[in-house]
Amino acid sequence: MFIRPAQPDDVHAVASLMYSSGPELYDFLYKFQDGDVLDYIRYEFLSGRGLCGHHNVTVALVDEKVVATGCFYDGYMYKRLMLGSTLNIMRFFGPRKMWGVLLRANHVGSVMRPPQRDELYLANFGVDAAMRGQGIGSRMLEQHIHSARESGYRTFALDVASNNPRAQALYHRLGLKVLKLKHFTGRRSGHQVPDSKKMELVFSPQ
Repeated sequence: MFIRPAQPDDVHAVASLMYSSGPELYDFLYKFQDGDVLDYIRYEFLSGRGLCGHHNVTVALVDEKVVATGCFYDGYMYKRLMLGSTLNIMRFFGPRKMWGVLLRANHVGSVMRPPQRDELYLANFGVDAAMRGQGIGSRMLEQHIHSARESGYRTFALDVASNNPRAQALYHRLGLKVLKLKHFTGRRSGHQVPDSKKMELVFSPQ
């Protein structure tokens, strides 16, 4: 397995993996008709801007195939990334649709709060369904946890959907603990977004 920063050519594999990390939330935010969600993820990834821009994405490869992805950022990076995502929403959806997306995006904070400056946060973590259970996700996260500790971060944190016990078990094995259950505040007809669990690994002072 090889871990590296994402490249524009990874767009199709990364978009599918990101979508698999939280399809209910992605559909709540971006879906107007079939194809919208993956098209938007691909647009943001290729733009290089925003939370899902390729500059902010890490991928894992097996036999030169992208099999896992994740976005890692801290509170200092978050404001710049959010500005980039807002610009992408405006450009992709246009003046007629963007206001609905932006209004719905206000509810994301109920299950995914902005990270602190001394916290490395993981989002959009997805592993190819055919490759799960082979330690790929564990190795990818262990590398970033080690890097976060060495870089002086106080914590490594994430939010996991309450209906994803398999992912929660993985995070437990890596030392993360559940801090609290968070309830999603958004409402949109035909869409049900699960609540989430905040999980955190606090690094011991060196």
